[in-house]
Amino acid sequence: MRIGTYFGIPLKVNPFFFLLLAVVFFYGKLVEALLLFAIVLWHESFHVLVARLYRLDVLDIELLPFGGVARLDALLQLNPQVEWVVAIVGPLSNLVLVVLAYALVPIIDVPLEWFDFFIQANLGMALFNLLPALPLDGGRVLRSLLVRRQGFKEATSVASILGQVISLSLLGWGGYGLYLGQYQALIFIFFGVMLYWAARQEQKNASYIFLRYLTHKKQELRLKRVFAGRELVATEETSLGEVLKFFQPPHYHLIWVVDLDGQILGFFGELELIQALFEQGLGCKVGTLVKYKL
Repeated sequence: MRIGTYFGIPLKVNPFFFLLLAVVFFYGKLVEALLLFAIVLWHESFHVLVARLYRLDVLDIELLPFGGVARLDALLQLNPQVEWVVAIVGPLSNLVLVVLAYALVPIIDVPLEWFDFFIQANLGMALFNLLPALPLDGGRVLRSLLVRRQGFKEATSVASILGQVISLSLLGWGGYGLYLGQYQALIFIFFGVMLYWAARQEQKNASYIFLRYLTHKKQELRLKRVFAGRELVATEETSLGEVLKFFQPPHYHLIWVVDLDGQILGFFGELELIQALFEQGLGCKVGTLVKYKL
């Protein structure tokens, strides 16, 4: 739900965030809820700031119960050298607030209960977002590390599955708390449901994002002119889908094709693969794409 703009960027609030605020308000904690809102916005502001430094487009900001999401150019997720930097600054910004709070305590007279709430809110947001699970910041850092060895799709799958595992752990912890009569444990169930849903969405969107990357590569090649290259070797019976699993953005890939005896037949580039992908689909055999025969 869009509620306005933030420095020219559309600002949205997830309905579940309103639900969380309503619960807090019910318990007479309206000021705490507004402070929590400000802390989340601070967290997302640093994602946006660093993204702007890298000249990335910021589509919108959405506030979620466990933090927020600054939706950037989807192609960022295929550039691991940039993604981890943009991701890590969010939790670091909350830790900066904690340090500042302790530094200003001797100067500014703040009631102890407000100080404790401020510290706990920032530490909680930082530590939760550092969990190595998508869509959290820690999951994006993890993916940026995995993608260099496993490829984008597989790295996204691993980080998304971790997100689902952690969400189920939160659900189990919350359920156990309720069994013991600790009704505040409902917050763990709430976060678990939200995290599971978001992790599933990340996994579903991986293929779409990757296709966007492939279509973007041709235009990017014309603009940059020079790319770091990476070579792959595949038999002539290998499908495009099997080759794509080994892609490691943002490299430009050259695919060498060999027969079943290991003899080199030729090679083709990533642009030829993109064209074949959209014309013939993932099942297309690479043997039919050999453009430069040897």
